[in-house]
Amino acid sequence: MTNALIRIFIKDRDNVRDARVRERYGVLSGAVGIACNLLLFVLKVLIGLFTGSISIAADAFNNLSDGLSCLISIVGFKVSGREPDAKHPFGYGRTEYIAGLIVSFIIVIVGFEFFKTSFSRILHPEPIAFSAVLTVILAISMLVKLWMGTFNHRIGTLIDSPVLMAARQDSLNDVITTGVVVVGMIAGRFTTLPVDGYIGVLVALFILWAGFNIARDTVAPLLGEAADPEIVRTIENIVMEADHIVGVHDVIVHNYGAGRTLASLHAEVPSDADFVAVHEVIDEAEKRVWHKTGVYLVIHMDPVDVNNAHVSALRAQVDGVLREIDEGLTMHDFRVVDGERHINLIFDVVVPYSYNDEGKRTLMITMRNKMKEIDKRYNLVVTFDHQM
Repeated sequence: MTNALIRIFIKDRDNVRDARVRERYGVLSGAVGIACNLLLFVLKVLIGLFTGSISIAADAFNNLSDGLSCLISIVGFKVSGREPDAKHPFGYGRTEYIAGLIVSFIIVIVGFEFFKTSFSRILHPEPIAFSAVLTVILAISMLVKLWMGTFNHRIGTLIDSPVLMAARQDSLNDVITTGVVVVGMIAGRFTTLPVDGYIGVLVALFILWAGFNIARDTVAPLLGEAADPEIVRTIENIVMEADHIVGVHDVIVHNYGAGRTLASLHAEVPSDADFVAVHEVIDEAEKRVWHKTGVYLVIHMDPVDVNNAHVSALRAQVDGVLREIDEGLTMHDFRVVDGERHINLIFDVVVPYSYNDEGKRTLMITMRNKMKEIDKRYNLVVTFDHQM
């Protein structure tokens, strides 16, 4: 059914990098969610009124609140699909993360309420009467929710959507909580212990944990998280394929929502090269990155002296010392200012975030001492930075 819905409602369905295609996927998922939850709501309300079951009627309104989550996801996709404007030149893509965050809050609230109900059931046990009609209704509800979970997972994975992955978790939570009710009814026929209460507490804790994890995953890109190392490597490899470029560093990637990623980097080029030709090469590299990855890249050129044997030898010495100290250290922007009594070696060192201020001071002293052992005239002028 999932494939049929995608074929019917999604034009150009394979172009998932396109913002409009992603919006169609998101709206389809939300619309399907609203339809399924409204169906369950009407079914449970009618049977609740017919049988006089308060639990079924209450669960019906839970489905109504789930429909609200689906509506939130639709709004999130519609807003995130808007074109950039003067107010938001990088677009509205991060709205999708906000929608996912709202859904995670709803999940946490449901988990907290379920925890209170389950704990109260332990303190004040109540018999749960077994009902064949109720069991059938709950089983239908579980099957519908299970399909919704797989549906959202399929589309969420396809378009890499945090809000749909949150909706998927919400559906699975409903399957689990409904299953607890069924287990409680069955256990009530064999024991007076509040089995449903104990299981309910465990399930509530699981729901809370899932809600907090979803919130964490949606907050991270809003705050600005580290770039995916695979994306960074891909960008570096594409740029390094270009003529005249001998090294890259300071790669910074900004995520403004799916399909809206900006990046910048510094490319080292020979200082004696034809800079008109190098500029043309840089432009071509930026375009290749865009066509292959969908990342809008800006490259800053750093001229370096690569044809000077003396400078190359000094660079090799410094690089060897760095690797001797820590294999994770790298350097860039290496320059030399020669003098009779002092030789200034000027460069940047990229250190892991595990290096605090004290660690950097210790590293600086170690580097200086090791280089002085090679030649007492060496004077290090070092700037520390981190890989973004």
